[in-house]
Amino acid sequence: MADVSTKKTGAKGALKDLVPCWIIIFALCYMLFLFEPLMMYATNRDDFWFDFGIMIIPTLKIFAMFFLGASAVFTGLYFLCRKFSKTPYRVVLIVLFGVFLALYIQGNFLSAHLPALDGSEIDWSAYTSDNIITLIILAVLTAALIFAAVKLGLEGFVKYAAGVSLAVFVMLNVSLVTTAARNDLFAKKNNFISTSEGFNGASSEKNFFIFMVDSQSATEFTEVISSEEFAGAFDDFTYYPDTLSTYAYTRDSVPFVLSGHINKNEEDFGKYSERALNDSSLFKELEKRGSDIYLYDSELAWYGEKKVDIENDPSFDDVELKLGEYFTNEMRYVWFKYLPYRFKKVSDIENLDFGQTVEKFRWGNDALHSEFNNVPALSLTSGEQFRFIHAEGAHVPLDMDENFNRIGNCTYIQKTTATAKLIAEFIERLKKNGVYDNSAVVIMADHGYQPLNGAPDNYILSRFNPILLIKGVNEKHDFAISDKPVSYFDLPQAYTDLLDGKQSAELFPEAEYPRTRTVIWYEIYKEEHMVEYATDGKATEWDKFRETGNVYDLVG
Repeated sequence: MADVSTKKTGAKGALKDLVPCWIIIFALCYMLFLFEPLMMYATNRDDFWFDFGIMIIPTLKIFAMFFLGASAVFTGLYFLCRKFSKTPYRVVLIVLFGVFLALYIQGNFLSAHLPALDGSEIDWSAYTSDNIITLIILAVLTAALIFAAVKLGLEGFVKYAAGVSLAVFVMLNVSLVTTAARNDLFAKKNNFISTSEGFNGASSEKNFFIFMVDSQSATEFTEVISSEEFAGAFDDFTYYPDTLSTYAYTRDSVPFVLSGHINKNEEDFGKYSERALNDSSLFKELEKRGSDIYLYDSELAWYGEKKVDIENDPSFDDVELKLGEYFTNEMRYVWFKYLPYRFKKVSDIENLDFGQTVEKFRWGNDALHSEFNNVPALSLTSGEQFRFIHAEGAHVPLDMDENFNRIGNCTYIQKTTATAKLIAEFIERLKKNGVYDNSAVVIMADHGYQPLNGAPDNYILSRFNPILLIKGVNEKHDFAISDKPVSYFDLPQAYTDLLDGKQSAELFPEAEYPRTRTVIWYEIYKEEHMVEYATDGKATEWDKFRETGNVYDLVG
């Protein structure tokens, strides 16, 4: 009987020692691997193709993996130390608690100056003041922990640490519940998923292609295609370098280009995009003509009911999230958010790239270059067909040379050259398959380019000057450059004119000077505040842009 009593006492003692450990580990893992991913999704809901119902299971799996793994390690450490002395175990536990508090402070109170994740390279050396603040807080926190450990004793401090961890857990939940309610965390999206189905197809009768490259400014593109390398590559096209996009970012540019409906923050972006695409004048015109519609865009936000029949959009319920890629991207964001500024670089993050977590269309220049060359033949069918293809283009990071090699540290001109080559390959493939003449083709960018991190004061304006090249069905002439002041507000009518058989020179009849054109600007990740600008000058005359006084703020 004495042996049994001793075992019970030992088991109770072990449980008493381990419960505070498990509480601290639980709070830490909850913060990093459950709270933060859910907050990331809730505050950027429209930037992800998945919804809460799809992400919660893999998120819980990652949380459970870390919690159970860490618990097993510390439990093993406890039993190892108990044979000799519990002091090393308690010291390690106090260090773990200190790490938890440091990460909590860093991720929730010292993250206000985090750089924009727009894909551009982040200069972490520019955060000296943030590093100093972090060092000061860490020094104060370390001194406080040492003082408390001496004052309370190791065993008493461990109990105190468990209580503080529970308090932090409660505070995190209050923040999460508030954010979830404000951002409709649990809403089902039924988002658009763009597969590659039909990508290597075309109609033998009539085609309409919009080939959109991302972040391609007209100024650098003009410089690149002026070289001998591109002589004749864009014959039959008319180039409109004096073009203004309506938005400076992809998020609003793509649904506007496809629909003609402008976003003025009268509703949240997801609802706007859904309404705009369902009511698209282009799609209505295509459906009236009996055209098959294919959309190849890896991040197009189109939730809920789709009133347009898209050929390459599978059922949202049949799509599976790839756990490995999701885990990698989640970890990169967590380290970006919670590590001190001095160590954030290890996250190797430049954007929220969760597009790789599902099997769908890949927009990379290198992927499309490989597709164009490895699958040169198109599968031809009858009827009218429309294809919208959104490619990487000159989007940051600037990691691609002019030969499609991902080597990093390239220039914008190099990536522009790769973009021009990709466009030329796309055109050449149409020619080789005998569908070039029966196709109307629009080559465009969603917006122009300027880096957001460390950009000059007037950078907002240069992002509104994208490329635009157009050819109609059976159009034949040397490469032409038009000085017409075009606005993306003109596109819906241009689409209809192209479908009616008009040539590029017949488009934009009212685009003549004097003309006032408007654009809408907002700071990245501050989309709730939009400001309208107007200009009566050329797209590159930044000094002529003026605020109109129209401001569009998201209410609610």
